[in-house]
Amino acid sequence: MKLTPSAKFDLLWRSLGGWGLVKEYKFVDGRRFRFDYYHLNGVAIELEGGVWTRGRHTRPSGFLNDMEKYNLAASMGILVFRIPSHDISTKWLSPIIETINRKDKTK
Repeated sequence: MKLTPSAKFDLLWRSLGGWGLVKEYKFVDGRRFRFDYYHLNGVAIELEGGVWTRGRHTRPSGFLNDMEKYNLAASMGILVFRIPSHDISTKWLSPIIETINRKDKTK
């Protein structure tokens, strides 16, 4: 059985001790912008699909929309991690978990 990128992310996230994410988090009123995952301490995670197949995130209009979204998030103090959906692995998730844990300790 092949897992969807989101299901694979969820399983690996929990197995690595990750916690506290909100799915499909709308971070600003008046816009349709959402993060795939968001931790309430200001860390967002985006699963970027279609990297090798010219998917939405790599076509000009999708790429420009993503730039607007990520720049708005940065202006609001949100740290955005981007993960290729074809390579959801410890390599990508461990630094995110470490960042969240470090931010929580400084509160």
